[in-house]
Amino acid sequence: MVLSEDILKIKYRKEAFDVFEIEKGTLLTPSAKQFLNEKGIRLVIKGEEAPVSTKQNELGEETEEKIIYEKPKYVGKNGECYFEKPEYMTVVDGNVLIPKNSKLISLRGKIDTFLAELLLNAKEIEQSSNNKLIKDIETVIKFIQNIIVAEKLDKILENQILLDSKTIKDIKEIIDNPKEYFKKGHLLEVSLNSDLTIHKLNRLRFLARELEIQAIDYFVEDYKVNRKDLLEAFNVLSDVIYIIILKYDNGDYR
Repeated sequence: MVLSEDILKIKYRKEAFDVFEIEKGTLLTPSAKQFLNEKGIRLVIKGEEAPVSTKQNELGEETEEKIIYEKPKYVGKNGECYFEKPEYMTVVDGNVLIPKNSKLISLRGKIDTFLAELLLNAKEIEQSSNNKLIKDIETVIKFIQNIIVAEKLDKILENQILLDSKTIKDIKEIIDNPKEYFKKGHLLEVSLNSDLTIHKLNRLRFLARELEIQAIDYFVEDYKVNRKDLLEAFNVLSDVIYIIILKYDNGDYR
């Protein structure tokens, strides 16, 4: 691998560093070496013994001692090293740092916010002792928790069960043909005359749509799609909540 001055400058502009670690065998261009020297950046080679410096003792004799470099606590996505965690960065995997305003952190924050809203609404509904409704909302809570685990551990999200033993495929079929499942069909409008619980659920429904957009922003880049399983999960989330609204409006929770 050849490390050029341009690569170093790009990394340095993103976040200034005092130490830069490279793989053994990496070649540096002359301009890259000059850049490191000008910035006073120490070059550390992975797996290589510390270099030796020579100096004179009190008797004028030359002695050798190893130069000990402090091992950085954190590394960045681009290979940069950090001895302390900058306030604007956060740990995502082991000791790997990324900016807090990255798309991944924005998505995780949106998921956490949605889950907090969902739990708050569930707590309020719980006071009404509507056990059937609480049971359905609990399946949504579990669904979100499974999404969080699948994203963080990079595992495939599959075989998810929602509401009363419904799969994601079942949810989509209900949304396409609500009249077959509910006597009123689609809920045409939510107004001031609607029940307060419907308003709370409706708010969750649209927060779920915002969450889906955030997920698309992170998982889709230049029409290249990553994590189709999670995108499908985020897509169906608002539909699940809408079905709960239809069930409530249909009187199924009485």
